[in-house]
Amino acid sequence: MIKILFICHGNICRSPMAEFYMKDLVRRAQMAEDFAIASAATSTEELGNPVYPPVMRLLNREGLDCSCKRARQISSADYERYDALVGMDEYNLVNMRRAFGGDPEDKLHLLLDYTGERRAISDPWYTRDFDTAWAEIGLGCRAMLGKLTDSTVIDLKGAEDRRALYDRIYAVLGGQDWYGRNLDALWDVLTGEPREGARFLLAMPREDDEVYDYARRIRVVFGEAGALA
Repeated sequence: MIKILFICHGNICRSPMAEFYMKDLVRRAQMAEDFAIASAATSTEELGNPVYPPVMRLLNREGLDCSCKRARQISSADYERYDALVGMDEYNLVNMRRAFGGDPEDKLHLLLDYTGERRAISDPWYTRDFDTAWAEIGLGCRAMLGKLTDSTVIDLKGAEDRRALYDRIYAVLGGQDWYGRNLDALWDVLTGEPREGARFLLAMPREDDEVYDYARRIRVVFGEAGALA
């Protein structure tokens, strides 16, 4: 089991967003049993407080229930307990190193490090732009899960129709749209020379979404092509 702790200053905005995004992502990728995911603060400012109301509304909009979450502070024991301790910005990392007495096992990272771009997640406490923070967190979580599973993560949640599903696949398959948005030709892409050996994780839509059944058919195509991680 891989144990991940997301960390920000107060544990009421960015790190809970990352916690619940990643929990949802691994569940929809059928890997929930392989991960233990939580979040915490570097400071004592919000201890015991629930998720910040605008963040709670955003998570509820995404179908995610964070009502039981309460802010807690990191402790020195977390370093041994978790395999990856993931901060949102450099200020978090400074305080994490102080709390853990350094980083002898190279467990401390910024979330967007996994994308190959070292920068902070925008702090919506100051910017008030919760959607941008959510998008950046999603990008980082998908890249992190891809690194941990040696695969490319395709998140199909929120797609409203078949074309939207294919647009997401198209973006990951290197812009190859010659398969005409049908499953038989998609098979050719997945088994063809340009993508031979590629491995993917499909994070499915919610079961009550209209495109869920079609996404399941796409999962079958990926599976039969040997393209699923």
